[in-house]
Amino acid sequence: MVSLTGQPAGRVSQRRKSRSRIVAIIPAHNEEEHIARAIESLLAQTRTPDDIVVVSDNSRDATVGIASSYPVTVLETAGNAHRKSGALNMAWHQRGTLADIIVCIDGDTSLPPHAVADWEQEFNKSVSLGGSSSQPVMTGYGLLPRIQRAEFAKSATISLRRGAAHVISGTGCAFRGEALRQISRLPGQDGPWTYESVVEDYYLTYRMRQLGWRCVTSPTVWCWTGSMSTLRALWHQRIKWQLGTINDLVRFGINRLNWQEWLQQVWALACIVFWTLWLTLDISEAIAGRLRPDWTWAVFPVGFSVTELLHARRIRGRDWKDLVLAGSLVSIYVYTFLCMGWVAACWWKLVCGTRKDLWAAQYAAETVVQEKEDA
Repeated sequence: MVSLTGQPAGRVSQRRKSRSRIVAIIPAHNEEEHIARAIESLLAQTRTPDDIVVVSDNSRDATVGIASSYPVTVLETAGNAHRKSGALNMAWHQRGTLADIIVCIDGDTSLPPHAVADWEQEFNKSVSLGGSSSQPVMTGYGLLPRIQRAEFAKSATISLRRGAAHVISGTGCAFRGEALRQISRLPGQDGPWTYESVVEDYYLTYRMRQLGWRCVTSPTVWCWTGSMSTLRALWHQRIKWQLGTINDLVRFGINRLNWQEWLQQVWALACIVFWTLWLTLDISEAIAGRLRPDWTWAVFPVGFSVTELLHARRIRGRDWKDLVLAGSLVSIYVYTFLCMGWVAACWWKLVCGTRKDLWAAQYAAETVVQEKEDA
């Protein structure tokens, strides 16, 4: 095959690949404990980024000092009221507008050495690819971290099977530079990342798909990232994610790009109604002495147990405890009831018109956890 320039297409592809400019951005808010590991994971890449930018967003700890000890570009926000989106836009405007590929990882995230090279290959292979999400692997070994690790492993599996991602996880991802430039030119945008939504990764993915770009989960790239280690921190994180997503769905309306997300909301609400009615019925029957257990009750739990074990096999870094939690249905039941809790709370907040700062609530919950760990 010959290209329009008269040169073999393969050779042109290699030349284009060699000219790709890759900029990595790490937004960080009080990440002195993790920022070194995040930077070192990028410096250890087999294909190192051409520029690594750490943007400290209103940090009050040693994040800037630690980052400055590495051969990276360090920026600091001043009076940024737009949280992570503001920090990302600042770094993009100053260092990333001409990049071919933008890699983003959180300050508590680290990548395997092959990540950037694999992402570059993905974008070189598909001109329609706008964004590629890593497969987040939650760190930690308590019950809550294991539940989150199983949840994200299942989500990544589903995304890989359907060949599309409805959310490019801001935890660790890569974007085509041209796709970000197009989004930055949309009305009301100060850069690729929006200030209208607290779930900037979902909003960005939606806009990218709206412009015709493909969004996928990478089959080969994963990242290690911090989990919420307490119920309070997890609750506030998921309230932010869930309520932010609902607000975006209401803003966009029902259409071909988000009907599946709307269906997930309907399904979640239906599950709340089902579990409430089923438990109420069983409890009332037990109190009246009419509840008669039957061996057929074990059919569905056994089926769910086998299914959860199959999913657990895909958890990266799994151990026997992950398998026990999956097979015993502890993970799925705990997660199900937690999920119903924050779904119900978020729809209630939406109906009541809450104006609470969701980022501040999450930061406060995480700060309490950190102070207890440091004590």
